Order: sequence, then C-alpha cells, then structure tokens
Amino acid sequence: MKKLVIKLIFGFIILPASLAGTLFYLNKNGFFNIQRIEVVLENPSAGQEQFLKPNVDALEAALAKYKDVSLWNIKLKTVSKEAKEFDWIESAMISRSWPATLSLKVKPYEVKLLYMGKAGKLLPIIKDGSFLAPVEAKQAPDVAILEGDNFAAKNELRKKAVEVIEEIPADGKFSRKTISEIRYDGKEGFWMTMIKSGIQVKIGDDQVALKAARVSKVVDYLENRQFDARVIDANLSKKVLVRLRKDP
Repeated sequence: MKKLVIKLIFGFIILPASLAGTLFYLNKNGFFNIQRIEVVLENPSAGQEQFLKPNVDALEAALAKYKDVSLWNIKLKTVSKEAKEFDWIESAMISRSWPATLSLKVKPYEVKLLYMGKAGKLLPIIKDGSFLAPVEAKQAPDVAILEGDNFAAKNELRKKAVEVIEEIPADGKFSRKTISEIRYDGKEGFWMTMIKSGIQVKIGDDQVALKAARVSKVVDYLENRQFDARVIDANLSKKVLVRLRKDP
C-alpha cells in the first residue's frame, strides 16, 4: 500500500513538478526564445516570383520583432492577424515549432492582371477584380496590362477582364503569354494587343475560349505565310476577319 502511495505521489506530484520546474528553468534561460522565423509559400503560381519575394521579405521584417521572444509568450492569433494585414496574402496558418522556430504557411493571391496607376506604378489585380498595393515595374509579374480609365472605376469590369483572360490558354500562338494589353469598349467588348506583332485582336466578351482557339490558328497561318496583320476580328459568330497593315 505504501509503495502504491509513493508511486502515486511520484507520478502525480513530484514528476509533474519536476517537469514544470525544468521547463520554467529552460524558458527563463532563453531555451524557447525564437531564433528563426520561416515563411513558407503554399502553391505559388509560376511567374510570380519577382512579385512575391519583396513581399515575403517585408513580412519577415515585420515579424522580426518576435525574435528572442519565448515561444510560450507568442499569441498565434495576434501573429495571424498581423500577417493578414498584408493584402497579397489570401490565407495564413501560423504554428510554433519547438524549440525555437515560428513558422508561417502563407497562401498568396495570384496576380491575374495589372493596371497602370498614377506616377507610373502598376496596380496588381487579383481574381475578384480587387487592386493590391502598387508595385514598381521590376516587381510586377509578367501578365497583361489593362488600358483605360473605365477599369480604374469599375471593379466588376476588372473582374470580367480576369474571367476573360482566364478563358485564354496559358500557352500557344494566341495565349496569355502573347498578350500585352487589354482594352474594353462598351459596344465591341474586349480588345487585346499581341506582344511581338502588335496585332489588335477583337475578342468580345463571350465564347472567349472558342474565339481564342480560332485566333491561334489564324496567327499560325499568318506567320507561316508572312502576312503582316493589323487587326484580327474574332467577335463574329462563325469566322475570323483579318485586316492586313496595307488595308485601309
């Protein structure tokens, strides 16, 4: 009976007290102080590296104040709230990695388009048409630029532009990679400018995937025969109209 009591006392009083004392001692002597803050990007989109790196650097700099602070004293909700104040972050998951690492798993928004703002700075546009904070040209991802004041005032129009560009293939003769600018006309819909040739493509605002496939075939045909096109009108029901540069 005495042995049982001794075991119970050891198991429920002495051992926990000893463990608590050890943890207290280690904490007091800085064993659990944060030495490393790591930001891990969750599934970042290709081609967004130059946009994300400065933002990740800024996030790490903002969280540097937690270095040498004990992990026991870090409130994860507070850190999460601070991280979500960065507009390029769609979601963030914070965790403590013992003994001395604070880890942030961040899902960034993908920049779909850009808009030229004041002073030559570019405004990134995300999937819902919202603007992010302006960036310098060297930080901007390689996506098409929206041209026209109508995009500045209308979030729904920017969102529609994102939907339209998403229907166009990522690769190919006429693709997201070959488009430099996008404009919008209230009567004719969306117009796009191709990077290398400067061809103006009228795509409208419906059946974009079908029209893009037709334009891609036309561009391939024009290149093979070395025709210098000025305008490709794909906003027709069953055909594509091409105007060469020598045409009126």
